Amino acid sequence: MAIRAGVESLPCGVKILGAYLVHPYFFSSQAYGSESKEGHKKSLPYAVWDFVYPSATGGVDNPMLNPEGPSAPSMTGIGCDRMLVCVAGKDELVKERGVWYFEITRKSGGKGEIEMFEVEEGHIFHIFNIDSENSKAMVKRLASFIFK
Repeated sequence: MAIRAGVESLPCGVKILGAYLVHPYFFSSQAYGSESKEGHKKSLPYAVWDFVYPSATGGVDNPMLNPEGPSAPSMTGIGCDRMLVCVAGKDELVKERGVWYFEITRKSGGKGEIEMFEVEEGHIFHIFNIDSENSKAMVKRLASFIFK
């Protein structure tokens, strides 16, 4: 949505001032980092996307899932000035892809600032254990990002 807002005008002059991504779900047809090259097309993220959007143009390389895909718009046009990407260090599902997205956005040369926050927890830990110290730390980090 932030990419789209950078290309198209939003109704009534609305502007996106910042974006907050928590354990973002990105993927591609090419294995990344420690992802296994063998069986990549049979991996859980691949299967989930195929289930959720089986008719997606480009499959897992659709721009909604792969920000570096062949038809993905340039990240330089992102429509917000600030972004915070939160990743969970023990997230076996998408941790490396969250870091990948952070790096792609940071290196794009876009106008805004991007930050990353990481804690050694599993995927969506903050939903299952809202009172944990790391959940509280993530909320505090978000608050400092918003009020900066």
